[in-house]
Order: sequence, then C-alpha cells, then structure tokens
Amino acid sequence: MLDFAPSPKISRLAFEEHDKVTIGDIAYRPVDVSENGYVFVRLDGKGMAESFSRAEIVRLVDVGRVRHEREALLPENARARLEAPSELLSMLPANQHRRARGKEGVVLAFLQLEEAGKVKRNDDTIKAMEDTITGRATKILKGESQYEEENRPKGAVSVPEFSARTLRRWLTAYESFGISGLFDGAFKRGNYARRLCPRTMVILADCVRGYMTAERKTQAAIYDDVKRAFAKENAERRAEGRVELVRPSKETVRKAILSLDPFQCDVARKGLEYARRKHSPVGIGLNLTRPLQRVELDTWKIDLISLLADCGILNFLSDEEKSALGLTGKAKRWWLTVAMCATTRCILAMRLSRAPSGQATIQTLDMMMQDKGIWSDAVGALSPWHMRGHTPFIYTDCGSEYVSYDVTVAAKDLGISLEHAPGGLPEMRGRVERFFKTMSVHLMPRLTGRTFGNIIERGDYDSKGRAALRIEDLCTVLTRWVVDIYHRVPHDGLDGETPSNCWDRLTEQYGVAPAADLRRRRMAFGTRLTRLVGEGGVTILGVRYHFEALARTMLRRRKHEVNIRWYSEDLGAIAVEVDGKWIEVPSVYRRFDRVSAQTHLAARRALQARFKNEAALQEDVVFKAIDDIEAINGDAMRRVGLLVDAWSPERLRQEEDNLFIGFQIEPDPEAASEPANRSGFGVELATAHAGAHKTVNKKVQKSPVSVSEEAPSNEFSVCAERPFQQGDDEGAADFEFEDK
Repeated sequence: MLDFAPSPKISRLAFEEHDKVTIGDIAYRPVDVSENGYVFVRLDGKGMAESFSRAEIVRLVDVGRVRHEREALLPENARARLEAPSELLSMLPANQHRRARGKEGVVLAFLQLEEAGKVKRNDDTIKAMEDTITGRATKILKGESQYEEENRPKGAVSVPEFSARTLRRWLTAYESFGISGLFDGAFKRGNYARRLCPRTMVILADCVRGYMTAERKTQAAIYDDVKRAFAKENAERRAEGRVELVRPSKETVRKAILSLDPFQCDVARKGLEYARRKHSPVGIGLNLTRPLQRVELDTWKIDLISLLADCGILNFLSDEEKSALGLTGKAKRWWLTVAMCATTRCILAMRLSRAPSGQATIQTLDMMMQDKGIWSDAVGALSPWHMRGHTPFIYTDCGSEYVSYDVTVAAKDLGISLEHAPGGLPEMRGRVERFFKTMSVHLMPRLTGRTFGNIIERGDYDSKGRAALRIEDLCTVLTRWVVDIYHRVPHDGLDGETPSNCWDRLTEQYGVAPAADLRRRRMAFGTRLTRLVGEGGVTILGVRYHFEALARTMLRRRKHEVNIRWYSEDLGAIAVEVDGKWIEVPSVYRRFDRVSAQTHLAARRALQARFKNEAALQEDVVFKAIDDIEAINGDAMRRVGLLVDAWSPERLRQEEDNLFIGFQIEPDPEAASEPANRSGFGVELATAHAGAHKTVNKKVQKSPVSVSEEAPSNEFSVCAERPFQQGDDEGAADFEFEDK
C-alpha cells in the first residue's frame, strides 16, 4: 500500500499534444490545459472528451492510477515501439537480460576507448583492439545485477564474442534506441517444428489419449501402448512393401503426455469434482473481523457405528421416544449437524440425529443461542462452552434439511438470513467442512466402531463387530473433544491462536448481538398446536396454563379453540393467539419455569410406576419427583442432550393419551388451607360465598390433568371469587365459566 500525506499545494502537471495519458485502463490524448484542469480525448476511436480538475488528476497520480508516456503518439516513437522487444524491459526473461548486458558492456568499453582516442570505428582498429575492448568490458560487467545467474561463481564474467561488423551494429542500435536496441530475437532461433511424419503423429496421439481415461493408465503403460501400435503398423507396412515408421522415443511420449490439458486430464482420470477443486483459482477469501459475522451450518455422517446399549436415561424414556431418538438397541451410524462461527472457528451448536432433517436444523439454531455450560458441565469438561449469540447470516448448502419451509420461517422470525451455496461446492463453506475433516482425522481414529471413508481405507476392520460406544458416551466424547481440545488447540487459520481465545478477544473488542428472547424463541422453535380453552385454561402434558387476559377474552367468545405455540425447553409458559394477537400465558404453577418436557415426562413415568394403584397424587410428590430426576439423572439426560428430540402435535397427543388417562394430581392439603391472599386457579377460597362454589371446585378437581401448585396471587382464574361490590345482586352468581 502506498502511504502518503497529500500536500495542501496542488502542482500543475505538464501534458503535451503528442503525449499518451492512461487513466485506469483508458488511454487519452490531452487536448486542452487550463488553470481549472485538463481535457482529454479517448484514443479508442469513440472521440469522447472528458475533463478532470487539477485536484482529481493529482490524486489519481498519487495513488498510481495515471501512466504518462511522453511523445508516445509521435510517428517515430510509434515505429520504435514496434521494434522494441517488449513494452517493459523488466518483463523479459533473465537470459535475454544477460545477453543484452554483455553487449552493453562491450559497447561501453568501446565508447570509453573511443573517447580516449585509442580506437576508431573501422575493422582494422577494432580487430587490433579486440583484447583491450574485452578486458575493459570485463571490468564493467563485474558489477552486481539481479539478472545474473544465481549459481554463478563470484567474480566470474561472461563477455560475448564479437566481430568488427557485429560491434558496429551494436553501436548503431545502442545510439538509436538505448539499451532496448541491444535486445534481439536470438532466443527464437532453432527448428522447433516436429520431425515426426503425419502418420506417426496420428498414431502417437491415439495412444496418448488413452492417458485421459478413468482407468488412470501410467506413462509407462502408455509407452507400452505406443510400442504395440507401431509394431502393428510396421508389420502391415512390411507386408505391403512400404517404408516402416520410426517409433517415438520414451521421452517423446512423455512430452506428448505432459502437453495434454491438465484440467481435462484430471476430469477424465479423477472426475469433474476433483478437477474443479484442484484447479479452482483462490482469491482473497472471506474478510471477517467480528464474531458471529458469518455462521456456517452443515451436516456430516459420522464415521462411527455406536452400540446403543442401555444407559441411565433409557430407563426414563418410552419405547416411542427411544424409537424417535434412534435409541433402538441396534448399532447404527449418526448424522451430526454443526453450527460454526466462521470468524473465530468456534462451534456454536451440535445436534445428533438419525438422518438430516429440518427439525435437527431448527434445534441446532436453538442451541446456537443458548449458553451450553449445562452440557459441558454434565460431561465433566474443564473449559466453558459459552459461545452463543445472534448472527445475521447463516450459510448452508441446498440440502432438504436447510431449504425446508419450517426452517425458513424460523430463521426469518429470528432475523437470520439463510444463504444457500450452490450444490457441489463445499469450498463455499470451507471452514465447517474443514472442521469435519479435522474431527475425522483427530477424533474418529480414537474410537472403536469407526467406519472409515471407504472400503479401501477400512480394509478388514469389522466396524459393526467392534461397535462398543454407547450414544451417551458418543455425546460425551463429542462435547469433551470440542470444548477441551478443539477450542483449546492453536488453529492455523487463526495464525496460531486458539478458537476460544479468538472468541474472547473479539467479543471483548466488538461484542456480540444478544440471543433472541425467550418469547421469540418460543414462537420460532415451538410446536404449533390447536387446543380448546376450558374453565381451567389450557392443559398440555398435564401442565395447566391460564391468564387473566385469556380468561376475560374467552368469557365473551363462543368459539374457544385457539392456536398455541408450545416450547419443549420451557414449560413455564405458552404463546396463545387471541383475536389475531399472540399473548404469553404462564403456567399456574411457577415450578415449571425452565423445566423441559423431557424432564417432566421422566418424572411422570417414575411416579406412574410407583403409584400405579392410586388415581391421584399430591402436587408436592410431583415436584419432589422432578427435583429427584434433575438431581439423580440430570447429568445423564444432559449428556444425551445433543440428540434431536422432535415434538410434533401427534407426539404430544400420543403422550397425553398414553400417560395421563386416569392420572391426576391433587393440591397439597396444607397449601389449600393457606390464607386467601394465595388464591389461584381451581382452588376453593374461604369466603362468605364459598358454599356456592363447591360444585365448581369439584368439577375442577375432576378435570383431566391439573398439575402442580398454586400460582401467585396476581394470577386470575374464572373459577375464583371476586369481592362483593356495591350494587351487586346478592342472589346472583359472581362468576361464570363460558357462554353456552
């Protein structure tokens, strides 16, 4: 880069009529110069005139965009350019410079002797002084030059031989054109035409084309083909009495092979994909400076067969869930979906699935925005996994799991632009592709059950027979390797800095955009459901949701069916569409805040097995079970947290049908007897009119699944009594369920 400080004084530049001025890539001829600037006419025949101010021209000169060739348009100079060996002498090969420099040494030596009166320009004098001229030229040529041979011994000088006539010709050229006149076309001398007859060249070409085949013949094999072809041709010629052909030598065949187009050879021998990767030009690449400026998302089929043996988490999963997660007890391979920050090379999210799917992509986006300390702690990682945030751009390929409608809508809601690279161009996502290669080289060889990239690499290795890694172990290994090894090892693409340190340094310098809020994530990642709102609100998986705004709206509507967004990672609230607007409706029991659906179901199954003869349980028992599940088996559940767990409306309906039939929870008697300032949904209050509501309370207790403890007093329920006010009819009911 050119560093300069512009002067406040603008110089006036001199341009003459026959000068050639090239600005950028356009050649001009100056036609007018004034105090304000310059007028030029283009030399491309269009006759267009353009004007430049003095400041503009000076600025262009400073940045090297103006080339001025004085008197370049004069006829004699144009003629000299035709005879010049090149536009710039520095473009010529070094051997031509060495030859011209030797001639210059002889010419300068003669001119010095001529100036001293020791030699004249005639044959006799030049022949008599030849040794003197050569000696003086040797002294002149002892100076260093960048065009000399690299291995030339120090002090060695090569003076070209010359005759009197040759020297006079050099003198004339030097005095007319300077050093340019001493360059000649000696390097073009010689007969470069093939000495093979046309028939020989045809046979040779036919054999050499055999090199461009998928069989990948060697050069030695092609030479054998040439020998056989010429032996057959000469046998026919002998039978016909014609002259035999001379067989090309092995070196001739080798040169013929090397003269083939390299790109076409690689296409024919190794395929278009290989040839494209090998011969594609490499530019400046990505210019990334901030974390999360670009995120690359891709899926990789892991070179590993895992043995899905029973582990702690399987005891809390139903057969349908095991099948959905791929935990069927069989040895199979997995697909890993990864999101990577292209700037820092940090891994933002990983998800394991049985096959690439839009749901795996959506859950990867969700994980990208979460603090993953819960996963790293569960596997005993020694380093934090704190990389998270919002990115404006995610780059993927054109796989169906990335172009699905659900993924597009979720990304749009999160303010993320999905860019799909053309098919068959993995280098468009080179960083995440390189991560998969690094994992394949440095991690997979350490694990049993590895499948290898192809049967040649695998050899006699029995992948299925040696499959001993459980899915729980696989999740642990992947997390530990990423967090404690990959993030902590110097990265060549970061100039030796580790991805973790690069993330910390750049986030400290630039910061990162915060992840989407919980409401937005619930809308983007949640499962879309349709439910009826009853007197107890909305119940999903046994968790009841109600809110004052929802209750007041439902009182005045005949149709009580609403659209819902249910987020499996947080059962503490749902999003409900009411009159075209989405409102957040919390659970009536705050204990479900930040509780995942999987933990809740695990607790329910444990209680169902324990109290299978009892139809109702007290809420404190349920909450204690959830606490135990999180404490005892929380790490095991988090270790397999990389698995994609799809929650479709059908699965939710099936879970509710199978698990919650005839199974309900009663409020804790002690909690029910608390003062009225802890009123909640479906709880009888100790008021003067309590007797009028006994039937209501009874109905609520018999409702299908009513889970957990009361909500704080600021929650509203249509089943709770409002205070008696002046003007109310004492005989009228002070509540109603719905308009029927």
